[in-house]
Order: sequence, then structure tokens, then C-alpha cells
Amino acid sequence: MSYQNYKEAMELAPKCQFYTTAGGRSIEEISKSEELLEVRFSKQCREFYEKYGYLSFYGNEIFGIDPNADSGILEGNSVAYALHDRAEYGLPKEWIPIYNFDDGYMAYLDYSALNEEGEPCVIVAGYDGSEYQVEETIAEDFGEFVLELVKELIES
Repeated sequence: MSYQNYKEAMELAPKCQFYTTAGGRSIEEISKSEELLEVRFSKQCREFYEKYGYLSFYGNEIFGIDPNADSGILEGNSVAYALHDRAEYGLPKEWIPIYNFDDGYMAYLDYSALNEEGEPCVIVAGYDGSEYQVEETIAEDFGEFVLELVKELIES
């Protein structure tokens, strides 16, 4: 059901107010991002980056990737965010930031915890000044995470 959640989320997302994507990323950009992050993206993530690149809708921003960004702006770019936080705060290399809750907590794809389909779960964690603390696992995978955000908006 995992991949089905992803497909449903991406079909429903355009119904959300202020829906925006960045267009897709090239295979070269995806591969370079994987190399920089030392992680192999899952099927859902690869498809998301290739088809959409980034997703924003009504106050929600699902980060994209830009392996060539050197502006110093982290928000919206999983690659820049992960590399910065690894260097500055010791972010585990298996965690890829995908969403900022704007309350000190972030959603991360946890590539150390893959489901049967090889998809990473989504965790919420924050930095307490000395280390990252996992608050909870909030979704089985990327698709379920995005689907819940989309449904919350559509149903409200």
C-alpha cells in the first residue's frame, strides 16, 4: 500500500490551494545528490525528485534537492540542509530532512529504518543543543507523510 499512498498524495496535491512544484530534477542531479548525501534514494523519493523536484501547498513545503546550490540558503533543499546540519550539529547521515515544522522540529527520511518496500520511515526530531532527539515516527514512508498533509488540507 506504500507506493499507492504516494500516488494518491501526488494526485490529490494539485487540489490544495497554492500548489506549486519546481518541475523535475535530472537523473544527473539526483545521482549527484545521492553521492553527496551518501544515500541511495528510495523509489518514491527518486520518482518525486524526477517528476516534481519540490512541492509546496498552503503553508507546507516538501523539500526538493539541488546538489549545485551554493547560496547558503538551506530551506527547501534537502541536500544543503543535510550537509550543513551534518557538519554543524552531527546530524546522522541516514537522516534526510524533508519538512520543517517551524517549531524547532523537522521531519526526516530515516534511511536506517526501511520498510518491506525499501522505503525509509519519516521521523520527527529536534536538536537539543548537544544531539538530535527523535520525538516519534510519524509515517511509514514518504508517500504516507505527504498524503496525510494533503488530506488534512482537503478535509478541513
